[in-house]
Amino acid sequence: MTDDAVAPGVAPLDAVTAERVRAVETFRFTERQARFLVEVMIHGGVFAPRQYNTFAGIVHGQETQDFLGKLVAGGFGRAIQVGARHRGRLYHVTFKPLYAAIGEPDNRHRKPTSLGRMVQRLMLLDAVLADRTFTWLGTERDKYTYFVRLLHGRVETREFPHLRFGREPLLTVRFFPDKLPIGVQADRTDHVFLYLITSAVPADFRVFLYYARRDPPSAPAVDDPRARPAAVRRVHSSLRARRPRGARDAVVALAITGTAVVVPRAAPATR
Repeated sequence: MTDDAVAPGVAPLDAVTAERVRAVETFRFTERQARFLVEVMIHGGVFAPRQYNTFAGIVHGQETQDFLGKLVAGGFGRAIQVGARHRGRLYHVTFKPLYAAIGEPDNRHRKPTSLGRMVQRLMLLDAVLADRTFTWLGTERDKYTYFVRLLHGRVETREFPHLRFGREPLLTVRFFPDKLPIGVQADRTDHVFLYLITSAVPADFRVFLYYARRDPPSAPAVDDPRARPAAVRRVHSSLRARRPRGARDAVVALAITGTAVVVPRAAPATR
């Protein structure tokens, strides 16, 4: 993606979401099912039945079974057994035309991955579904487009979080490579950055916090002692007190709003 990859006047977030939902509906999903599948594909590609129930506001029953049956029988995804028979089942949305319908034909969420990575993606989806007051940006293009529009050239795109692969003329730049959701409120005045913690002292958290909180171009460099806010120390202290036991217990969503850091619990259960 280059600086000119996003043309002026791109559609706002709600219009993009509505267009994606309509595209998924053409595969004979209901509007509610399509809205859920859009969220799933954008934020990890995997889900547990309980997450659909939460999204739809229903109890687990025939409607849920019909949706899951349609997904598997139609070749749109696959069921993954992770627990006892008829329990602990995950669903992975893998059908490339579905991803193409939402403008993400090459999204790697549809590719096979480890169970540990799937559990992490479930945690992120839990956090996204738990707070519907935000519109959640999940794809590289959505984040890039949104911040280009929001900042109006006040920040060069080279200052966005990114990774570079190769060299000119075959250089590839990936923006927002951590693939973590960013929440945007309707008035665009408040943002939430989610961070996945899978160890007691996450080595890359300082870099994440730096990009999430910085006010370019005046923010201190990442190696500057001033870039070690008290929030990081409080987070580390909280994690030590909790004594996390593996990824399923240790994953925490950090909602960063201004200088405040909130550390809510996430539920890892698959059902």
